[in-house]
Amino acid sequence: MTTAATVRSRAGRALTVALGALLAVTGALLTAPVAAADDAPPARAAVFTRGADPGPRVVTLTLDADWYTPGDVPRVLQILRDNGITAGFALTGRYVERYPDQVRAIAAAGHKLINHSYDHPAFTGLTTAQRADQLDRAEAAFRRLGLTTAGWFRAPYRDGYLDDGVRADLAARGDWISYDWTFDTTGYLGVPSEVILDRVRRYTVPGGIVLMHLSSDSTDTAALPAVIATLRGMGYGFTDPYRSVTRGAIGWHYAGLGAQRSVLGDPRTAEMVATTAGTAVQWFEGGRVYWRDALGAHEVHGAIGARFAGLGSVTSLLGFPVTDETPTPDGTGRFNHFEHGGSLYWTPATGARLVYGAIRAKWASLGWERGFLGYPVGDEVGVTGGRASQFQGGSVYWSAATGAHEVHGAILGRYLAQGGTAGRLGLPVSDEYTVPGGRRSDFRGGWLRWDAVTGAVTTGNP
Repeated sequence: MTTAATVRSRAGRALTVALGALLAVTGALLTAPVAAADDAPPARAAVFTRGADPGPRVVTLTLDADWYTPGDVPRVLQILRDNGITAGFALTGRYVERYPDQVRAIAAAGHKLINHSYDHPAFTGLTTAQRADQLDRAEAAFRRLGLTTAGWFRAPYRDGYLDDGVRADLAARGDWISYDWTFDTTGYLGVPSEVILDRVRRYTVPGGIVLMHLSSDSTDTAALPAVIATLRGMGYGFTDPYRSVTRGAIGWHYAGLGAQRSVLGDPRTAEMVATTAGTAVQWFEGGRVYWRDALGAHEVHGAIGARFAGLGSVTSLLGFPVTDETPTPDGTGRFNHFEHGGSLYWTPATGARLVYGAIRAKWASLGWERGFLGYPVGDEVGVTGGRASQFQGGSVYWSAATGAHEVHGAILGRYLAQGGTAGRLGLPVSDEYTVPGGRRSDFRGGWLRWDAVTGAVTTGNP
């Protein structure tokens, strides 16, 4: 049955069919440039009319749906499963509300959910507040099912998908991916399979995003097996929406980690310049992947990622990561190393802590976290005459004149009781070392000796 909503949808889509064909024929890539400085959130949503990397002969399949019919979701999912294809589903909020079981099945099969507004209005005719309401109501419908679109949007009727105001409104909400399409099969018009396949043959380009429709009166579902077979016969393979918005070293690293099934989850942005030419970053649900020429691509996430971002990420004293987050050898914590000789270490007990420079080098020489110092429990801080970092088993002090030296145990307790670096002893000039009958540490203003028999700590002059 054709409803008024169907007619409105078809009329709106018909206005864009010619444009979609033109884009596909010319191979235009309208991934709108994203301006971002110093690893900042993008000011406008990135628009993908094709995949981020248009070179490989792969395409992405997507299906749109509004409220008026559910479509044959089980049949579509079976076809995609039989062919090993992960697709994108752009659903309106009212579709999600009316057909929750179908939406759950789509998500359970691993397909990408995309916010298609609440009730399918033309976005250029809306105010900023009205656009936010459309997106919020739709996303709330997904959330009630325990699902999310992770900030992905597809414009109804393709209206305003390149409009700066629409893109800015999306970005202001953290919706940084506007997932458009390369060509529409026009199955929603009820055309026969021959028309759909002819459009596939004429308009498919490497990296293309194919738009189909899920509605019960669309002929796309019936044509789907033939569409897949035709594309394969043309030498095309299939990628998924998650991978389609990544590229290059970051894309390969994301894939190697497990893509959307990894700790990173869904992409949240397009690839952006991290600081200058020769650098890049992409944000994901669970973290970020950074790339710099000669350093490669590495991820940060979780508490370490949050701390890194709080410090200024790649513009901080740490610079770019040179490792992924990695388990520590003792199995207790996690760490990332960074290009300027710094590290962030995390354990459940200590949180994420920064250690760098000469203090880090001293800690490393003493066995890292498996040495007697254990994990850092504080960041490096300024002290009288120099710098210091506190660890579970002691502290390391540094100055340009004295270098880096550790102080721990009973000697550290006595040292702190006498004022530490601000007391008459000043900065340490040696690590603790063995002497007859005990241990000793030397300082600029004297020494402290621990007696192995009595446990007493005595002070001496230089």
